[in-house]
Amino acid sequence: MFFFIAVVSGREELGLRRCGRFPCCGTVGATAPVTCVFQRFILFFIPLFRFGRRYFVSCPNCGAVYEIEPEEGRRIERDPAAEIDPERMHRVSSGRAANFCPNCGSPVPLDARYCPRCGTRL
Repeated sequence: MFFFIAVVSGREELGLRRCGRFPCCGTVGATAPVTCVFQRFILFFIPLFRFGRRYFVSCPNCGAVYEIEPEEGRRIERDPAAEIDPERMHRVSSGRAANFCPNCGSPVPLDARYCPRCGTRL
């Protein structure tokens, strides 16, 4: 007798959600795609349960990707009208080679602490 056991990766698109503000480029009130990635345990070709869920959102303006905290992600998954709290997401990759100043919108280097155009602290 043999057992067929597997753990496979999965991905689910949760649709577009509104975000208060994206810190990467200062985009305010935009809708962005939210994705849930997870692992799935399979026994004899029957998916039993999902685990290791992680939620991501990408900025529609510059393409920066943020990971959403698990509690916030579950709330967004349950409520299709929920707005993403910008305080509960953390950048995992930059979309472009430069960030943008939240005050004036000009591009700034990734390692800059102040905007070279207006002097705003980043």
